[in-house]
Amino acid sequence: MKKHWYILAIIATIFSSCGNDHDELLPNNNDGELKVLEYCPAPGQFINDGYNCQTMDEANTYAEERFKKKGFVSLGAFGGYITVKMPKEIKNRKGYDFAIIGNPFSGSSEPGIVWVSRDDNGNGKADDVWYELNGSDETTRDYSVTYYRPDEIGDIPWEDNQGESGTITHLPQFHKQMYYPNWIKTSSYTLTGSKLEPRTEQVEGEWHNKDFGEGYADNWGKDIAKDEYGNYRYNQFDLDNAVDSNGDPVQLESIHFVKVQSAILKNAGVIGEVSTEVAGFKAF
Repeated sequence: MKKHWYILAIIATIFSSCGNDHDELLPNNNDGELKVLEYCPAPGQFINDGYNCQTMDEANTYAEERFKKKGFVSLGAFGGYITVKMPKEIKNRKGYDFAIIGNPFSGSSEPGIVWVSRDDNGNGKADDVWYELNGSDETTRDYSVTYYRPDEIGDIPWEDNQGESGTITHLPQFHKQMYYPNWIKTSSYTLTGSKLEPRTEQVEGEWHNKDFGEGYADNWGKDIAKDEYGNYRYNQFDLDNAVDSNGDPVQLESIHFVKVQSAILKNAGVIGEVSTEVAGFKAF
């Protein structure tokens, strides 16, 4: 999350923060009706914060309402994702085809990998093949992290498929609630996706999440564009960048579904875990 708390008041005059206080600065998110099909975040400090969803349906409705109110949803740590049915079919045109609204600013990027899918089955369930949209940086494909529910509110243990382990650090000075999603009832769950290497650093006591090139949600990249208020808010995406599970290019004429997935596993001291935020989707 973007949490330079000690300079938040200054930042907020230019860019919207991750909290609810500045939602009015955000643009209209959707052309038509956007449908959230699955909101499955990884643990994180804004999960369960101010809401108490007990089922996936409730979580999906919560995310839809947040978008309608021009608010953010957090995807938590690595692997957390949100899947949506776009307001209309997205056709592959020359140049950018759609956009995702986040809240990046220079030096505070929390990139999310973007996936797209057609509706070949015609059932509206996003159960066809998913294609990753290639970004500027090399990823570790098929990276998995298993998160474990603690016995009480506190750090969230994790293990990955490369033999590493750690925790998502609980920060009770900022958020006192459980970071493990209330609507995930199992004692653990595993999230798999493409992982980016973190660009998180601490300089003279301040934490920074450095920017990536392009091709990611919630990133201060070359594909950032201004919203209707003149703020830089949209990351723009081109379906020509779609690749299959082997990383080979594929030609997509159109898509119906988009998934955004947190791409980094990293704690950044007092600003917490690196976690992608999404505020809406734009169909061009």
